[in-house]
Amino acid sequence: MEWPRETDAEQVIGPGGAGRLASLAGTLRGQRLTAEIVDGRLHVTHDPDSKGVVLECRRRASDNDQWWFSWANGIWLCEADHPMDAVVAVKGALRPPPE
Repeated sequence: MEWPRETDAEQVIGPGGAGRLASLAGTLRGQRLTAEIVDGRLHVTHDPDSKGVVLECRRRASDNDQWWFSWANGIWLCEADHPMDAVVAVKGALRPPPE
């Protein structure tokens, strides 16, 4: 797993969703993906010139306010305590459609 970048440092200091996003960003970079935190959201692509996905980390009221990763459109992805589930989902979303 890759350590968070210095640009992520401010996100890592505070507890909660920002730190979890920074940790996930490091894991995704370890998978050779481009992962950048911009305005509290995690932007992930294969490379800087490709289309990607955007994730957030927020509390889910229906799950006792546990931290969850979600797509930027608000669809819940997985519990933030299971980052590898998020990695699998992100890699699947970035896979090109079959020809």
